[in-house]
Order: sequence, then C-alpha cells, then structure tokens
Amino acid sequence: MLASLLFALTSSAGMPSIAVSTVYITLPDAPSEHLALHCARATPNAHKSVLFIHGASFPTMLASGFEFAPGDSWIEYTARQGYVACGLDFLGFGDSSRPSAMSNPANQAPPVTDAKAAAEQIALAVDELHKHQGITSIHLVAHSWGTVPAATFAATHPHALSSLTLFGPIVPLNTPSQPATDHPAWWTITAQQRLAQLRFKDLLPPGKYLLEPAVDKRWAPAFAASVPHVQGDPAGVLRIPNGPLDDIDNVTAGHYPYDASDVAVPVFVVYGNYDDVVNDAGAVRFLETFTHSPLRWQLRIDDGTHVVHLEKNRHSLYESVNAFIHATEDSVQ
Repeated sequence: MLASLLFALTSSAGMPSIAVSTVYITLPDAPSEHLALHCARATPNAHKSVLFIHGASFPTMLASGFEFAPGDSWIEYTARQGYVACGLDFLGFGDSSRPSAMSNPANQAPPVTDAKAAAEQIALAVDELHKHQGITSIHLVAHSWGTVPAATFAATHPHALSSLTLFGPIVPLNTPSQPATDHPAWWTITAQQRLAQLRFKDLLPPGKYLLEPAVDKRWAPAFAASVPHVQGDPAGVLRIPNGPLDDIDNVTAGHYPYDASDVAVPVFVVYGNYDDVVNDAGAVRFLETFTHSPLRWQLRIDDGTHVVHLEKNRHSLYESVNAFIHATEDSVQ
C-alpha cells in the first residue's frame, strides 16, 4: 500500500508533457472579447472533464497549469487520470481579453470581473465543453477567490456539475461586518512582490520553506509575461482586475453572492494548515452551509499554505482531489 502511494505521488515527475491546447470562447454580449480555455487530453475518447478555476491574481498557467518540470503540472496529472483537464482564464487574466477598463484610469470604471461576471464566464466554458468537446460530466475545482464564482455557478446551475472542490475557500470572519466600498477597476502589483507574498515568510515557522524550487526560478517572469504592460505605467507594474478583491471583502464580511443551500452536488473543502484565509473552525462552519450537498468532505493538508498547489506537498492536494472525484463518481453508479 505504501509503495503504491509513493508511486502515485511521484509518477507524474519526469513523464512526457501532455500538450495543452487553448480554445478561445467569444463573449456573446461582447464579440470583440474572448475567454481562454486551456485543455490537456491524454485519453482520446475521454468524456469527463475537470475544470480548474484560478484565484484572484494569477491565471491558469501560473496555477493548475504551471509546469514544475516537463509533464509535471496539476492539469497534466489530472489528464493522466483519464479526464479532459481544463483551466479557464477569466476576463482580464492570462490569455483572455483585457476589457477596455483595464487600459483606462482605475477610477473610471467599477471592479473588473466580479464573481457574478466570472460565474457567467464559467457557464460559457461549461457550455463549450459540453457542446464542442464531447464532455458529459464536469468536476469543478476552484482555488481561493475562484471558489466564490465557482459556488455561485454551482448554486445557479444545480444540474451542470458532477462535483465541486473548493480549495482554500474564502470564508467569513467570525463577526459579520460591512464590506469596503468604492473599489476601482483594477489594482497593481509587480511579479516579484507577488512571489514574495507566496513565500508566506511572516506566517511560517522559522526555517520552514514550502514553495517548489521551480516557482522561485521561473514563476515571477512567467507572471510578468502574462500581463500586458500599459504605456505610462512604471516598469514591472502589472494591472490586475479588482472584482475578485471586491468579492473577497464582501465574503469575509459575511455577504455571499450565492446561497450555499442551492448547491446540490458533492462538495469538498481542502486547505493547508498554514492557510491564512480558512482554518479548521472556519471550514466546518462553511461546509455546514451546503445543506443540500449529498456528499461533503473536508481535509486539512499539513505543511501547506494558501497556495499548496505551488508547494512541496502539492501531490497530496492532487491525490485528495482525485480521490474525492472518484468517490463522487462511485456514489452515482
């Protein structure tokens, strides 16, 4: 048993890369704009999909699609399990279009890509998978802020998904409060600043370092390259849609854009023990709100922060999500 587990945790390393192709989805109400859907398929006749949803600041290919070594990414691992593994870039991120508000002064428009808009974009991706990729079953796996539009989609499309995984979900603080208001369209950060945040040095015990070496070496340049530079901005400054941060303020204040009791599919809440967004007590309270979910799992991964998918224990995340997906499929057979 131990040998088979160790093999499972290491089998993706050193394997040939699986080609990731990108499908561009035109927005019905904005024909000049598009979404990017990145997909890997190892099994030609696969008809089930895992759709990854990124967080508030960096896109698919810096998250579930990041290759730590050739053939070693969460998307490629999932494709090897027999799924069409896809990741959606929301509007304003990665290879998706930048709306005009991202090029204008930040105070001239409301926050770009909030949870409601993002949930509508998930709906377009799901429709693309069903109608054009031959997919009959979709498991949604979302991280951080992405859990908010993912759960919003699940609550408003009760029969569209087979399961919902919420990795490092945003949960309310103990005492509801009034959220902040008047967020601008976008905010800024440099790639090196974001990389420094991912290290969580102020949170981890002295001497503990969890990021994979490949992240330190290659992640920041790739992040910088994923965001167009706007003329007149300081060198290295990246404009990021502010809708996610607006949603985070609302959710931590106790105001969700969805009713968790409307989610009718299995739900898995998974997080690291050093996650500064959700802890055991918060996860319990949060998961209890999904009253109509037929199966609810909760897992804490030790030696993990809010970005376990970029850290040394990421295979524990891969394996636990895969186990949950298989459990949901077994439960309906």
